[in-house]
Amino acid sequence: MRVTMAEIARRANVSVITVSRALNNRPDVSEATRAQIWALAEELHYVPNVLARALVSGSSRTLGLIVADNTNPYYGRLIRAVEDTARSHGYGVILCNTDENPEYEISAHTMLAAKRVDGLLITSIQSGSAPLLSLAREGTPFVLLNRYVDDIAADCVLNDNASGAYEATAHLCRLGHRRIYHLTGPDTISSVRERLAGYRQALAEFGVPFDPAGVIRCDLRLEGGCDATWAALTAPSRPTAIFAYSDLLAVGVLKAAHEVGLRIPQDVALVGYDDIEFAPFVEPPLTTVAQQAYEIGRRGTEILLEKIRWPTGQPWQPQRVVYKPQLVIRASSGPLITIPGHSSP
Repeated sequence: MRVTMAEIARRANVSVITVSRALNNRPDVSEATRAQIWALAEELHYVPNVLARALVSGSSRTLGLIVADNTNPYYGRLIRAVEDTARSHGYGVILCNTDENPEYEISAHTMLAAKRVDGLLITSIQSGSAPLLSLAREGTPFVLLNRYVDDIAADCVLNDNASGAYEATAHLCRLGHRRIYHLTGPDTISSVRERLAGYRQALAEFGVPFDPAGVIRCDLRLEGGCDATWAALTAPSRPTAIFAYSDLLAVGVLKAAHEVGLRIPQDVALVGYDDIEFAPFVEPPLTTVAQQAYEIGRRGTEILLEKIRWPTGQPWQPQRVVYKPQLVIRASSGPLITIPGHSSP
């Protein structure tokens, strides 16, 4: 049975108001009474009613974090950064997964509102701008992480997705590849659109014709990369290189290549994106684009906390922070190749 402040008050022979003031470290309670109440609270394993405290104080000291899939190691680093930063400022974090599903996103927004979180960090916006506009109308602070929407001037902390995709594709072009496929997700995701744009820019600059058939759409989870590349890897005119939207998809390509009897990079060169923790440990080690997941989470949380503490009625200028990714070259992209009829730029 949950212990209440009334039970502590009865045992301490004081009022419930005195217990509340003592537990909130108010100065109008004597040190002796405060010590007695805290000792009883510890003895009885008292757990504060966070929602009730939020109703009184206007703050739950809690942040909501909405991510697509916390089984993705990229999100693991981002989540850790959010928790580390929030904890250092005395805040807790409630995590919600959406699987990039609009209905799950709406449910996450509804649940977090019911929990009276002080603000939200959001990486999944498949449901569009409507929930974000609702947050703005309600005065709930929020920050977008590695995602954005065109029709809202929202705070966002981003990786330069187009630049990273350009570097990944340009690396493959410099190695002599001309049949470079791009394994990616649905174009409703802003980072998917940006990485596709960087891929196309590199092809254009290296004189490689863009083939829409070379863009393979799939589920962004681990199995998606494997399932989606089977047909491409077994086709007569299979790609000589693949740039994957994420390292998870790239690992799926490694598995599919092994199953159909192709070697990475001898038969198909491979580049991923994210530089997740195990990218150097797969075989062959994965060439990838390192984005600063921890920094994105840390900076986004700092901006959100700043917004939460911003004086009421004072104008707030939305912040847009963009981190530059870096290409990390390992064995999976392979050495310079020679393709009959083509020359390296």
